[in-house]
Amino acid sequence: MITPFINFAGRCSEALAFYEKVLGGQDKRVMYYKDAPPNPDFPIPDNMKDYVLHAEMTICGTKVSFSDTQQDVVRGDMISLAINYPTADEVKDAFNRLKEDGEVLMELAPQFFSPMYGWVKDKFGIGWQIICQ
Repeated sequence: MITPFINFAGRCSEALAFYEKVLGGQDKRVMYYKDAPPNPDFPIPDNMKDYVLHAEMTICGTKVSFSDTQQDVVRGDMISLAINYPTADEVKDAFNRLKEDGEVLMELAPQFFSPMYGWVKDKFGIGWQIICQ
């Protein structure tokens, strides 16, 4: 399954409320940065603690994921696609193929929410978040 993933720079909560209202979003789930387990390698700045780490909502039958990001967000470059694989080996394979002539946005590694995750922009400029579920 491929899931659209939309990033914001501090306005995700506002966008979630907007899409829920105007598009009839359902089954909204939200996790904030302050809810994540502490990680000394990735400290959360105080100004981001109330930002959205990850949210999901179903819009017209499609699950859409959302988050606030620490990176600058450029209009038109806010959407990536999240693809779920059942094994870490499949994640590694897809990630390594997509990164050829592309750009690694987040190095492939285990995360608290997944045994293997990476984010890469392919050679065409499309962002892919590769996740082992």
